[in-house]
Amino acid sequence: MKNTPGNEPGEDLNVREVHGQIWRENAEPHELYQRIPWWLKHLIYAPLVIWGIWYLLIASGGFRWDEYIEGVSATQVPKEGPVADAAPTERDAVAEGEKVYNLVCSACHQPDGKGLPGAFPPLANSDWVQGDENRLALVVLHGLMGEITVNGQPWNSAMPPQGATLRDQQIADVLTYIRASWGNDAPPVEPETVSALRTEHEGRAPWTQAELDSL
Repeated sequence: MKNTPGNEPGEDLNVREVHGQIWRENAEPHELYQRIPWWLKHLIYAPLVIWGIWYLLIASGGFRWDEYIEGVSATQVPKEGPVADAAPTERDAVAEGEKVYNLVCSACHQPDGKGLPGAFPPLANSDWVQGDENRLALVVLHGLMGEITVNGQPWNSAMPPQGATLRDQQIADVLTYIRASWGNDAPPVEPETVSALRTEHEGRAPWTQAELDSL
């Protein structure tokens, strides 16, 4: 193709031949941005979700707070309801109560039972702890609110109920522990006592000291 428009005069050029080699080359590679197909996402994530749910179910311990307390066997922790109790053949109520205390009570009343000034009353050398066991059990079962007097000193705070969390045996154990610790010297509490109070006052709201004193 001679003297075609775009060629210099006198040149004998064929544009197609000159650029043919370039046109025969593949295009330069480049990145593509494309969503992962929905079926591929389901194929990847579905097994992970199923495995996670399965693992949670087998490793959760029934979502019980006391499932992994050292020394508590599976036969001692029933799977139905918070109040069922299976008594082992040999047990130390004080030692078992200490475990419950350290897990549930010590954050407020402190490991030494002295409580926190202005917030939580002491259990050490306490007239409440060494007093009527029924009153003490009702406080743990249903909670306590309003002003109270402990060892002649006024306190005004609230204790949450533990009856829905702790079984009768556990409440009896922890009360037995605190009644035998930190200068306290009072008889142990039996789980039958706690069970009878739970039944008698079922659905009870937190107590006040006036209500407890009237019982």
